[in-house]
Order: sequence, then structure tokens, then C-alpha cells
Amino acid sequence: MLTLPFRAERPGPGWHAHGTTSKRVVLFRDGDLISLRVEKQRWLHVATGKTRHDRPFWDQPRSPYGVDLVVLTLAAWLLGARGLLHAAWPWADQERPARRTVQRWARHLAPHADAWLQATREAPNVASRLEENLPAGGIPPPGGRRALHQRNVLWAGKLRDVIWTHERAAHLLGIPMSTFLGVTRWRWPTNSHSADPS
Repeated sequence: MLTLPFRAERPGPGWHAHGTTSKRVVLFRDGDLISLRVEKQRWLHVATGKTRHDRPFWDQPRSPYGVDLVVLTLAAWLLGARGLLHAAWPWADQERPARRTVQRWARHLAPHADAWLQATREAPNVASRLEENLPAGGIPPPGGRRALHQRNVLWAGKLRDVIWTHERAAHLLGIPMSTFLGVTRWRWPTNSHSADPS
């Protein structure tokens, strides 16, 4: 298994390197799933005894799945016509991730949809391409799919629009989804420097 060391800038005065914490992460690369071990720098604040560790943007807390994989599975579901139970993931292993996990991701991410959409529109080299290429009538609905249950409409509709925009923009720019998510500063909505070991 490939090991990737990851170290960001020192958090600030009084923080000292304090070993590393490792985590196995599953990412989407070249049309398939790959596993790698990330060695993340830990930091100790000497005066308070608090610790934290660096986290690459694609590292989802408390989960082995990278953020690019999260976006692609949500796209397969929310932009597809077959619904969650029959959506085909864009890799051979249809058992990963579990459908229930994808539902939880959607509900957790939906409240942040507006912020991500705004960040995408403000990202360098993205806004002008979107202006030129987004359809005048708005984002098209997924073809042939039954309407979502009423209780799901509010969160699913906004999140679907964000996912569609991200997929479209990455395609227009000719870059992988993982690169595009970095450009638009997509982050999992939680404290990215917690002391938890994940």
C-alpha cells in the first residue's frame, strides 16, 4: 500500500511537531478505487497540552473514503435516473460505499450546499467558464427518475445542483474531480484540525 506523508504549515506559535497519526484512505484514481496510507503530522501546543493534526482536504473525518469519492457517489445517485438502490458507482466494486452511508453523506452535506456553490462560482478560472456554459434554463432535472419524496426535496435539490455544477465545471476545465475540489476549496463540514485519530 502506498504511503503518503502529509504536513501543512505549523498551526502557530507554541505548536511543536509531535509525531504522526496514520489513516487508510480510499480514493478514486484512473477509473478505480485505490487505498493509501496517509501519515498526518501531529502537533502539540506545549503551553496547553492540546494536540491537533494536519488533514488534506480530501480526508473525510472518521471515514475511510476520500471526498472525491463522496462527490462521485452522490452524483451517481442524485444525477441519475435509477435512484439510490440501483445507482451504479463509477468503479467495479459496487459494494463500496454502502448505500446507507451515501444517504448519511447527503444529509450531512446538504446544509452546506449554498456555501459550496458560491465558492465554486468564485474560484479562479471557474466562474467565466460556468457563465459561458451553464444552460440558460437552469440545471436540468435527472431524466426519467421518479420525484423525490417530499421530505427529501429541500436537501436533495440543493445538493444535486451543487454536485451537477461541480461535475460540469470539472469537465469543462478538463481536470479530475479531486483536483477541482481542491481548486474550489471543498472541505468536509467539521473541524478539520480535531485531535481525533481519524
